[in-house]
Amino acid sequence: MKLAILGTDPDLLRLAAAAAAEGHAIVWLGDVRPEDAAAIAWLAPNLADQSAEWELVLDRGTADAVVIGRGTASSALRAEQLKRIAAETMPLVVVHPACDSVLPYYEVDMTRREMGGIVRHYNPLAGHPIFPELSAWVRDGHPMIGAIHQVTCERRVGDTSRIEVLNHLARDVEPLAIVAGDIRRVSAIGPKTGQPSFASLQVQMTCSGPASVRWSVGSLNAADYDLAMALVGERGTIRLVAFQSVAASEPRAWQLETIRTGDHDRRSLEPFDPARLAIRQLEQAVATTSAEGRQEWSTWNSATRAMEVVDAIELSLEKGRTLDVHQQELTERLAFRGTMAALGCGLLLVGFCVFVLVTLFGTAEGEERPRLIASWPIILLAVLAFFLVLQCAPLLVAKKKLPSEPADKDT
Repeated sequence: MKLAILGTDPDLLRLAAAAAAEGHAIVWLGDVRPEDAAAIAWLAPNLADQSAEWELVLDRGTADAVVIGRGTASSALRAEQLKRIAAETMPLVVVHPACDSVLPYYEVDMTRREMGGIVRHYNPLAGHPIFPELSAWVRDGHPMIGAIHQVTCERRVGDTSRIEVLNHLARDVEPLAIVAGDIRRVSAIGPKTGQPSFASLQVQMTCSGPASVRWSVGSLNAADYDLAMALVGERGTIRLVAFQSVAASEPRAWQLETIRTGDHDRRSLEPFDPARLAIRQLEQAVATTSAEGRQEWSTWNSATRAMEVVDAIELSLEKGRTLDVHQQELTERLAFRGTMAALGCGLLLVGFCVFVLVTLFGTAEGEERPRLIASWPIILLAVLAFFLVLQCAPLLVAKKKLPSEPADKDT
């Protein structure tokens, strides 16, 4: 399999190393960060950075799939690149989060559904096999500590800027949703609008499962792990400790602790390499020829749901109140309805101004002076009638039937 790389970061370097270890070739490079130049040169020697010619990846003759990281591109440019590549049905693996807003995620997902392409996201946390086991304990109770009442998650970060904290949050909400159920409501407290540091951010979540969920930011100076997820039960606590791999090292085994009165059991979990798993799944997805298979291998809607939660958390922080999370799939029909709603509001505003102006001019005119626009009522009626006719446009367009979306296969 021939891979093109657009945008580098530590996660993409792990994906590139896993691809090389699996025998795949990196044939194109673009948007390489200066700090990643040496590492990517070792993985893909004799390849120049062709950021200015990124449209080359749209051609199937260049590569079999594209792996996209953060790189140095702006969020707007990266969103445009994602939409263009998805529209050409080029298989994609995108380091999550790719953009700082949920809107590009909606647009890419709508394009993927319409064109039948493969768009996968890479979240090194979500695919770990321990999370379905934790989910079963939250749902049915643990044999040793009983029913689970709370799920807490502490993310330790070195950089507490808004972008970095929200990037970690976008990743963490996905395994939290796997463990505790779909996230329905969020309530965020902490930094004020415009504050540079998000170290005080705390989020309370209500999920479809029986347990409440809390996410908070911690400091890297306090411990050597990156994430700690705790399941608080009737007779004790189960604590999952996760470590983030360094780009050049092997993945560090996660630890699962069972804490009860007078008893503290700790065991290391089986080594898990999310980058290698993501490359193997991409290889299987690229080999799929059926439309149903391409839909099945795409995981972009899981990434979209995570960004919906982050978007709701930001809004909750701004407004200072609890907000519902509205998870939906953006389709052409929904996009058309939104456009028509905006046009309708515009027509009401313009119509009001027209009535005011016509009244003023009509009052200023004498009985013997001709009207400025003699047929203005007909013109206004024609505009409104045309707007009403537009509402029937979706019925005139033949929709291509796509198979129903199967359950996601998370990376």
